[in-house]
Order: sequence, then C-alpha cells, then structure tokens
Amino acid sequence: MNLQSELSFGEDGNEEGYTRWLVGRQVATEILARKMGLPLGHEVEVWLVGGMRLRGKLRLQEEALFIEEERVRHLGLRVDNVSFTYREMESCVRLD
Repeated sequence: MNLQSELSFGEDGNEEGYTRWLVGRQVATEILARKMGLPLGHEVEVWLVGGMRLRGKLRLQEEALFIEEERVRHLGLRVDNVSFTYREMESCVRLD
C-alpha cells in the first residue's frame, strides 16, 4: 500500500486521493500504538508521575504519520482534555 498518495482536486470532485491519505494516517497511528502498547481510542486509566490519575479515552495530542524513535518519550498524549507526554506516564490500563 502506497502511503504517500496523490491528492486529486480535479473538477470531477473525486476525493479518492484524500480518502487514501486519511486511511494511511489511521493505519500508521494504529501501528504506532501497537508498537508502544498504547490502547489509543479506548477507555483507560492512566497514572502520571506525581500520583495524578486520569480516566477517559486515550488519544494522540496530534496525529502524525512518522515518529522518530528517539522522540517517542516526548510523544504527546491526551485523556479527554488533559494533555501529557509518554514519559510522564507511569501506567496505562485499558478499561473496556
């Protein structure tokens, strides 16, 4: 599957390139989550350094196709409206 597809904005209104690009982003996000053991899109209980507990849906702060391996510790995450980084997380348990 070619993840770098062409975005076609022709007069015919065909959105096939954009749709393929969105699917590619979703697949890349799912692969990243699996590699890191993160249950993105699911209800979780997260404990952060300092004893703060969060409950809610785990998401990325910003969607990204590529995360450099040395930058993973700085990956921005979010549970509902609370943002934090991967390195601030002590534990994450899927609740659903």
